[in-house]
Amino acid sequence: MSNSFAILSLIVALPFLGMLFVFTAKDSKEIQGRNAFNVCVFTILVNITLIWRIFMIMNEKSHSLQLQETFNWLSTPDINIIFAIDTFSLLLILSIHLAVLIGVFGVWRNSFKQKSLMVFTLLFLSMSTGFFVSADIFSFYIFFEAMLFPLFMIIGMFGEVKKQELIYRFFLYNFLGALLLFSAIMLIYHYYGSISLTKVGNLPLKGAMRNFIWGIIFLSFISRIPIWPFHYWISSINSSIRNPLAFIITSLLPLTSIYGFIRFLPTAFSADIDIYLVWMNIIGVVTMLFISLIGFINKDFQYKIFSYITVYYIMYLLGIFSNQKVVLLNIGYSLFSFIMIVSALEVLSSYIYHKEQEYETVSQGFLCRTKKLSFVYSFLVIAAIGLPFSAIFVNNFLILSKLLGTNIHIGMLLVFSLFVVGISLLQELSHLKREDSVCKISKTDDIPWSMFFLMLFVIFMLLMSFIKPLWFVINE
Repeated sequence: MSNSFAILSLIVALPFLGMLFVFTAKDSKEIQGRNAFNVCVFTILVNITLIWRIFMIMNEKSHSLQLQETFNWLSTPDINIIFAIDTFSLLLILSIHLAVLIGVFGVWRNSFKQKSLMVFTLLFLSMSTGFFVSADIFSFYIFFEAMLFPLFMIIGMFGEVKKQELIYRFFLYNFLGALLLFSAIMLIYHYYGSISLTKVGNLPLKGAMRNFIWGIIFLSFISRIPIWPFHYWISSINSSIRNPLAFIITSLLPLTSIYGFIRFLPTAFSADIDIYLVWMNIIGVVTMLFISLIGFINKDFQYKIFSYITVYYIMYLLGIFSNQKVVLLNIGYSLFSFIMIVSALEVLSSYIYHKEQEYETVSQGFLCRTKKLSFVYSFLVIAAIGLPFSAIFVNNFLILSKLLGTNIHIGMLLVFSLFVVGISLLQELSHLKREDSVCKISKTDDIPWSMFFLMLFVIFMLLMSFIKPLWFVINE
C-alpha cells in the first residue's frame, strides 16, 4: 500500500519541529520551563492523533509493510530511503509516545534544566519514530545510531551517574556496536545493493560470509540489552537515574535491539546458527535468574523496576528467537502494555522517592495515607506481575507456552525468574502498605488530581488492551 500523504514522514518530523520550537522558546524565571513543557505535551498529543489515524487507514491484519514512502537520496551510489509500517512497529511507536507522555507529566514540577530535557526528549522521540518506520537498511542504521545522541545527553545531564567511566563505557559499547552494524550493512550493500528490511532475513548467504554477517549483527544488537556481559554498565546507569523521564527513555533503548532482531533475524535457521541460539538461551536465562534474585534482595525500588524490565526484555528476546510469526505478534501486544506499566510505575515510585527526600522519612506506610496513590499504584503492580488486567496476561501466556514447548528446562527457569521479579514488586507494595507511625506522610501528600486522572487513563488503556489489543482500531 503506497502513501501519497507522507504521513509517516510527518510523525517523524513533528517531534523534531517541536524540538526547534522548544529550543527557541524563551522562559522567564517565573514560569521556569512551562513553555517548553506545554510545547512538548502538545507535540506528543498531535503525533498520537496522527498515529491513531495511521491505524485507521492501514490493514492491521496484514503482516507486510504498508504506507510506503520512498525518497531518492543518492544516485551514485544508488541509495533510496524508504519508510513503511506494519502493526507491530506502529504499536511500538504508539507505546513509546504514551510512555514519554507519562514521563513528561512526571517531571512537570521539576524546573531543573527542564527546557534541555524537553529538547532532547523530543529529539529522541523523533529519532526513535524514524527508526521504527525505516524500511531499508540505510535509514534503519541512520536512526538506530541517531537515537544515541539525545540519550547520551539525557544520561549525562539527568542520570545522576556517580562514576563517569560508566557513561564512557556506555558510549564505547554503543560506538563499537555502531561500527559492527555499519560493516555488516556495507557488506550487504556490496553484494545485494540497498535492500528493504523485508528482504534481509532471506539473503542467500553461505559459509563464512553468512556466519560473519549474522555474528556482527548479533553483537551490535545484543550490546544494547542488559544481558551478560553487557548487564553491568546498563544496570549501573539505570538504577542511578532518579529523573522518571530520563529513566523511561533509557529503559526504551533495549527495545530498539528487540526490534532490530525481529527485522534482521534470518527467516530460516541453519544447523550451525541453531547451536548459537542454544547458548544464547542459556546465557539469557542465567542473566534473568541473576538479575531477578538481586532485584529481590535489593531494597532500592529503582533496581527492582530495572530487574523487572530486564527479565521481561530477555523473555521477549528469547521469544523472538523461536522465529514464529504468531509469537512475534503476541510480543508486540504484550510490549504495548508492558511499556505503559513500567512508565507509570516509575513516575509513581519517583514521586514517593522525592517525598521521602523532602521529609527525610521512610516510605513504609506511604500508601496507608494516600488513597489515590494507593489505588493506582496497587493496580499497576498487580497488572505488572501478569494478573488479567492487561494484554500482558494472555500474550505472555502464549509466549511462555511456546518457550516451554521448545525447551522445558529453560522455560521453567524463565517462569521462575518472572515469579521472582513479580514477588519483588509485591514485596515493595506490602512495604508501602504496612502502617508505620514514624512515617511523616499525610493525606495532603497524595498525588495531585492531574496525575491521578493520567493514571486512570493508563489503567483504562490496559483494561481495554486485555479485552482486545487493537480495540481503538475502527475499519473504515
